Amino acid sequence: MEGVHPRAPLRLHGPSYALLTGGSGIQWPCNEEAPQGSRRIYTDLVFPTEEGDCESFGHDLLTGAPIEPVKYKAQRPDGRAWLKAAEYVPPAEQPNEHYPFFLTTGRLVFHFHTRTKTGRAPELNAAAPDEQVEICSEDAARLGVADADWLRITSRRGVLDVQVRIGKVAQGELFLPFHFGYWDSPGHARAANELTLFEWDPVSKQPHYKYAAVAVEKIARPQDRQPQQVHVDATDPDAGDSGTAHRSRSFAPAKE
Repeated sequence: MEGVHPRAPLRLHGPSYALLTGGSGIQWPCNEEAPQGSRRIYTDLVFPTEEGDCESFGHDLLTGAPIEPVKYKAQRPDGRAWLKAAEYVPPAEQPNEHYPFFLTTGRLVFHFHTRTKTGRAPELNAAAPDEQVEICSEDAARLGVADADWLRITSRRGVLDVQVRIGKVAQGELFLPFHFGYWDSPGHARAANELTLFEWDPVSKQPHYKYAAVAVEKIARPQDRQPQQVHVDATDPDAGDSGTAHRSRSFAPAKE
């Protein structure tokens, strides 16, 4: 392909338009040595880690600071693959007596992201029409809740109301899908990220929308409005050593 440099890591400067449109795909490298593409990459065990081949030199995995060229070159990359070990860093927020459950968020097989497509597919939406929190049977019995009962989940940043689904999570943990928001159901707070942390990864800068320490209580029905007011405070008096930012919200009174 014109415009792709022969030394580019993509190594896809060989295919013609006829080759690109004539099959189900081309595996790179595709060049003079492999004009039909390649089943394997790096079979010569030479990787684009030379100083002149790199677009960047990596980052410190704890601080996010970029690796300087001089330090990188001193490590003699010499076309070798780099496998970086990362030190374990515990979660910034741990359960305590005020927030005794560890909540994690994730996906359901029926939905993609915020359901702007899958939520409009009748079969998929019928399979998972609303937010549910998964809790183990032991914790459900202790709280006096059963399937389809309502729980109010509170973190240091927000509150949401959600129905119960008894499942196979570990005791002391909760699982909450992140697919459900307000575009099709503005009636009550149900978005998982009302609860999660503002903290982000120091290298990728990706937020940790994955977990939170939370408290739960059984309620008769959800509040009839979603959060209306949001502001971020510099500190959270309940955060302890975590230093987690605090987000306070205004809610309509619960009708129970």
